[in-house]
Amino acid sequence: RRASTGERGSVYNRPRGAAVHTRRLKAYTLAAAKSQTLPSMPRLRVSLGLNSGSRSGQPACTVVIDPSGAALMQAVSNKLRLKKREAASAHLYVWSTGVRVDLAAADISGCVADGDLVVVGFGEPFAGKQPAAAAAGSDLRAWEARWEARSADLALVEWRDAVAMNRALGRLSTLLEHPAHRGRLVSHAQQRRLPSASYLGHNLYADTLRSFESLAAAAREAEAAASPAELAFLAGWAERGAPQVVVSYVSGATPTLAHELCHARYALLPPYRGAVDAAWARHEQLLCKWMADLGYHASRHADEFGAYLLTEPHAFWRGRVAPREAAELRAVLAAALG
Repeated sequence: RRASTGERGSVYNRPRGAAVHTRRLKAYTLAAAKSQTLPSMPRLRVSLGLNSGSRSGQPACTVVIDPSGAALMQAVSNKLRLKKREAASAHLYVWSTGVRVDLAAADISGCVADGDLVVVGFGEPFAGKQPAAAAAGSDLRAWEARWEARSADLALVEWRDAVAMNRALGRLSTLLEHPAHRGRLVSHAQQRRLPSASYLGHNLYADTLRSFESLAAAAREAEAAASPAELAFLAGWAERGAPQVVVSYVSGATPTLAHELCHARYALLPPYRGAVDAAWARHEQLLCKWMADLGYHASRHADEFGAYLLTEPHAFWRGRVAPREAAELRAVLAAALG
């Protein structure tokens, strides 16, 4: 879903629509997630610069790094000669999108692309192009999440950056779909090491939100109790009539939004859900283990299968679904959508 990415990931979580950044977090194997080691990934070539000052938004140097938050921060510290105090308070932004990079993410390739300019700031507002949703406002800091009611049953929430979104929603997605933690309330410390801490998008449901509220209210330890960010999101949901489906995405993450909206259709449109379930039933035996390795609980496999069919290129399947078959399945699902 999930800009800065982590162990699992819908890399659909990427704010930019380059050809295959696809929900890559979830493409890491479950074994890799458990061992907290990731498979090798292509390195990134990025330019570095400053967020503010006379050279704001101007490249100062170019580096080639491993696609992790730690590697990027190390390169910024070294090349821009940051002092320890500066490095400790630094925030990194992708200049072209305004997305803040999660420095704890094991994979940042969902929000940082080859050739991007990454700028460093020290607490001041982002000085580059504002996300489209904030353009009408006078102050980028004045908004964090913007709600839009698509219907009585569906709400969209556009977030200023992935860090704020995942702080509020990461544990809810873990409760919904993590293969080992579904139905369980993990602590905030545990959550920081899980894939949904780095999503670019989340699909959540009324039942999930109510379950989270109950579990968090009953938590005996402070580390598991609902945070202010989580409570604020739940309050916003309730104030808007508690819609059945809430889709969240980082501003600019258009491919992520397309994927997440497929989940909304699965939940709200019976003809589409029936077509997806029928397609999955024919492929479950072959793809079940693979879907689990992508980081999904079995209860989410059919829905994710349909979303991937409608939003991913042929290369995503790597021969697991033949191009012709994938095209036929997409036609069937599109017909079910009317």
